[in-house]
Amino acid sequence: MLVNPFELGDSHIRDMAYHTHLNDNATCDTHVLYTTVSTLLYKNRLPETGSSSFQPGFHTLKLISTQMINATSGVQYVHKTTMWILEQLKNYSWDAKALLTLAAFAFEIHRIESLESPWTNEVQSRWKVPPIATNLVAWVMEALEHIWEWLKLSSIGYNTEDVPSLSDAFNEIPLLVYWILASLVASVANIIASSDYQLSDFIDRLSSIDNNLKEHLSLIKQEIDGFEDYLRRKEMFSQTKDSVSMLRNLCEPTPEFPRVQVYDGNTKTKKGFEVFKQKHVLLYFSEFNSIDSEILFLNYIHVRLEENPKEVIKGFKKEDFKILWIPIVDNMDDSAKIKLRFETLKSYIRCYAVEHFSKLPGIRLIREKLNYTGKPIMPVLTPKGDIMNEDAKDLIFQWGIEAFPFRKFDGEDLSLKWKWFWDVLKKLSLGIQLEGGKYIFIYQGKNREWNQKLAFELDKIKVHETIKRADCVIEHYQLGKNDHGAISSFWKEIEIKKETKKASKLHEVLDYEIQDKMESLLRLKNDPQGWVILSKGSNVKVLGGMKPMFETMMNFEIWKDKVLQIEGFDIALKEYYDAQAEDDAAEEVKPTPPNGKMPIIREPPNGEKPQHTIFIKPPKGEKSICDRICSGIKDFFHQCCACATD
Repeated sequence: MLVNPFELGDSHIRDMAYHTHLNDNATCDTHVLYTTVSTLLYKNRLPETGSSSFQPGFHTLKLISTQMINATSGVQYVHKTTMWILEQLKNYSWDAKALLTLAAFAFEIHRIESLESPWTNEVQSRWKVPPIATNLVAWVMEALEHIWEWLKLSSIGYNTEDVPSLSDAFNEIPLLVYWILASLVASVANIIASSDYQLSDFIDRLSSIDNNLKEHLSLIKQEIDGFEDYLRRKEMFSQTKDSVSMLRNLCEPTPEFPRVQVYDGNTKTKKGFEVFKQKHVLLYFSEFNSIDSEILFLNYIHVRLEENPKEVIKGFKKEDFKILWIPIVDNMDDSAKIKLRFETLKSYIRCYAVEHFSKLPGIRLIREKLNYTGKPIMPVLTPKGDIMNEDAKDLIFQWGIEAFPFRKFDGEDLSLKWKWFWDVLKKLSLGIQLEGGKYIFIYQGKNREWNQKLAFELDKIKVHETIKRADCVIEHYQLGKNDHGAISSFWKEIEIKKETKKASKLHEVLDYEIQDKMESLLRLKNDPQGWVILSKGSNVKVLGGMKPMFETMMNFEIWKDKVLQIEGFDIALKEYYDAQAEDDAAEEVKPTPPNGKMPIIREPPNGEKPQHTIFIKPPKGEKSICDRICSGIKDFFHQCCACATD
């Protein structure tokens, strides 16, 4: 079936051309042939070596030129002839296919211009090379140079994983060779006056694809430079002897470039990486997607480290730990926008932050050596540049400053405080997953109404815009929802663990702390409305009553802003919950007068202080207007609401 190549997509033509290619086994002396072709085209003569000193030889060239001359008029036949040539040259490399076809074209032009016969003038007047054909040849020669440049770069030995544009560039070459051949076929037809093709259309296609190849070649060189830079940084990474060198290796372009600035959120000034000399550094790598909530998280750690900075915990001083946020920018088009965003963030950043708004020079090392995959991570560096913890983010999220100095086993020790609790829940198969820094509510109301009301409020809050902005994930589980027996099983298991812990002969501080937590949990069992537990990961933050927790959730609109103003959802919730629980407790113990009316307490005369306030019932059969006897008793000052006068 005859097709018009101008009506086919690039991918279609590329596939057709590529399917004709078998291998590169056939010999072609491209250097000798290119010299011969250049001499023919630009000096209109054969080189001194003649045409017999190269492979594949004159026969192949004559076969191709004959096919071009005899091609039927029409772009469909240009395509057919081009595919025929590709098939004939299937065992040659792509550059050889293009060069052999150009050589056939050049020999034919030389033959035409060198004809010597009685009818030479007639033929030359009819067969002449138009200027646009000369222009086309220049494009072909330039395209060949680019193909050879690709061959040179690809022969160095880089993998496409390290220099991916090598593959992208090669993808253009079969398409480029096709249009080189098609352009030469059309040009020959115009020269011998068998057709009148618009060679400008062929040049447009040819130049467009060649420009794509040039762009890929430029990227190849950049990627090679980047890969060589990566190898240099990789070697430095393994030899780093201090945290400052490590940070420069990851963030600074090259020694010749100016130093990267570090913004100090505490003093609102700019500094260099030297500020981290002899310091442990909590590196925070993240994008700008949800940075507002992340800055709250970083500020929280910063403030806790600033509290009593000379305090020594587990052999480490808090003042020797610094936080550095390193923004990750993958899309260079966003650099200006990100820089502007950073300027607005400066007002409430408390820790250090790298002022770098493009792709980090050491991003590949950050991904490979520090395991950054796109989600925020927080490795901890020692003053010697060693990695003390590959990622302390979840550890700090769950335990806060309690996890200091943020080694992995510090978290393992802390998790023992509540391990017994999660072991019990695991037996009940609630499907709770602690990974991922989630807030987890576990509750059990005394009746269905309490459970439904709390679940309704939690479902509303978990999709609230404030919660989304804070990047919080909230899950809730009702104990015994699908299996009522799970409630009694839960408390029995807690009782057993409590007794086991009490009987243990170990009397470490942790054991006493665990026993205290067990006692606190067991006190919830008899709460009249039910109970609620809130955990941040595996760290249980609140052991609370159902009523004050429900009221806290119901009043979320009152305290929602504090989620983004202080250290996080759990801190804001606990602050409001504690106040609510205190109010509820005060309400429960407040004395109630017999008639339900509260007395108005008056200031005693002469600055005397009342010692007690009492309610006195009238004698049997007697009644005052307020249902009590209103009389003063020595050392008692009272006045009921019914008898009060101003």
